[in-house]
Amino acid sequence: MKRTIPLLFCCLVCLCTAAQSQHYFSMKDTTKSYVRLLFAGDAMQHSTQYKWAWVERTKSYNYEPNFRYIRPYLADADINIVNLETTLSGKPYGGYPRFRTPDAYFYALVDAGFQVFSLANNHICDGDAKGMHRTLRVMRDYPHMGAYRSQKEREENYPLILHIADMKIALFTATYGTNGLLPVSPNNVNYIETEQLEIDLTKSLRDTTIDLRIMYIHWGTEYQLKHNAYQQGLGQWLADLGIDLIIGGHPHVVQDYEVLTAADGRRVPVMYSLGNLISNQRWEDSNGGTLTTIDVDCQTHQIMNIDYIPVYVHKGKLLGEPRNYYCIPTFDYLDGQLPFSLPNDSLEQDLRVFHNRVINRIPATPVE
Repeated sequence: MKRTIPLLFCCLVCLCTAAQSQHYFSMKDTTKSYVRLLFAGDAMQHSTQYKWAWVERTKSYNYEPNFRYIRPYLADADINIVNLETTLSGKPYGGYPRFRTPDAYFYALVDAGFQVFSLANNHICDGDAKGMHRTLRVMRDYPHMGAYRSQKEREENYPLILHIADMKIALFTATYGTNGLLPVSPNNVNYIETEQLEIDLTKSLRDTTIDLRIMYIHWGTEYQLKHNAYQQGLGQWLADLGIDLIIGGHPHVVQDYEVLTAADGRRVPVMYSLGNLISNQRWEDSNGGTLTTIDVDCQTHQIMNIDYIPVYVHKGKLLGEPRNYYCIPTFDYLDGQLPFSLPNDSLEQDLRVFHNRVINRIPATPVE
């Protein structure tokens, strides 16, 4: 079950990856009148996560339980997009404050159904120059954006262009910073620099074949449940420049939602922060996030509606399996649609508290 956010305006298989950042997808259900885009929040990987995923018997990592219960939502959407907030820098692996994650984690995200990855976040430089190069090498066959091996590579591959159902979508991304670890030349990361953002968007607007422009941005204040004035001001500026939808991350909590009115009258939805897709953060509000779906009309190419699915992260055992991390859609759990109960009343209370705080924070009516 999803929580719907009505707006006052109106499965996915990646077929091939062409040159110049053109990526082609097919609709999973060609009888639908809309394309469904799904955005997830921050896919993190603290050290406990990869330690618990290790299976000594097989000498391999098992991340399948992590995403088992959100697979139906990923299978239902046509394009699934996530912020990969770690690096694939190789051994030695590490968690906070400098993330270096087993490749198996990335491939588990792919296997679960994620096809597009944003890398513009404050941890992309955690593995230094070699780590960024290795991360990009591992991901070379999968659409990604926000970090590049050179300025030339950025120019050839940004913005990321997605083609589906006779629709052309441009994906933009940027981060507020990289924790003081600057990319080593010629490596390149997309930062929130208004001059460069304006150059990129102005260039995009000259391409009249683009139907939708989306910004997936890393911004805001960590653990704050409401967006700040800077986020709202930057969001308005992006809307006025031509962005049609803004999806945010970085605060590690689900923030509020609103619809901005652009200078030309367009209504521009802003999900200020989707929270954590998965992490080891266990405190209130950071122990989960939302999957947000955007339905776009195949004929008019206009956004029809936005839905969100609260997802709580359970740390521990389920169904007699070894301890691991599980993304649990809270509506499904509370409606009795999942084949388990959490091991004790305290954990179930944590899920209920997370669920209630999210649905109370995000209104189910249009923001005027």
